[in-house]
Amino acid sequence: MRARQALKGDGWTYLDHICIIIYTSIMSRARFVRLLRESNMKLITLYLPETYIKLLDQLVDERFYPNRAEAIRVAIRDLINEEVWRRARVG
Repeated sequence: MRARQALKGDGWTYLDHICIIIYTSIMSRARFVRLLRESNMKLITLYLPETYIKLLDQLVDERFYPNRAEAIRVAIRDLINEEVWRRARVG
């Protein structure tokens, strides 16, 4: 609770700070923040069945994707593209 209160006034959410702490082991905070701001990506949270997660991990382990997030981004991109094309054919 103290951590949340200390972070309250800086414009960042508690989750933002946790992400920064995780990524500081990989890169500097300034570089990480710059990458986030330049990427136009937004963080979302979703619940998936355990089966989906296991299969995602299998794809990552077999090096089809570098990580779960990239596999999910590709799946969403493909779904959106497919829907746009389907609607254009029907429309």
